[in-house]
Amino acid sequence: MPRPWLPIAIALAAAAAEAAGASTLALYILLALVPVNASCALSALGDLLDARAKGPVAPTIALEPALAGLALALVVAGTATNAVVFALTGCLGVYLVQALLGLSVELKSPVLER
Repeated sequence: MPRPWLPIAIALAAAAAEAAGASTLALYILLALVPVNASCALSALGDLLDARAKGPVAPTIALEPALAGLALALVVAGTATNAVVFALTGCLGVYLVQALLGLSVELKSPVLER
């Protein structure tokens, strides 16, 4: 199972390459991001299906595969058209939404006292 921070790190590396003026390198880094995003999206879908087998799931769990799929679609569309900035802006925006969603879940969870 891929780590959830791995696509974010790769996208940030592509953004750094684009900011440094190496657009070709940023495009190649984004091409490497496609299979990583695909495996993360499939992993999130598998987690959702496992959770649904156990019973009802929270909306936040159900939203994760859709957001991962959206990030994948944005990266594929951006790299196919050689629009690196579009792909970076889109996928980093989706990653921000995922992070805020995860933060809201953590803030809602009760604190266990020891």
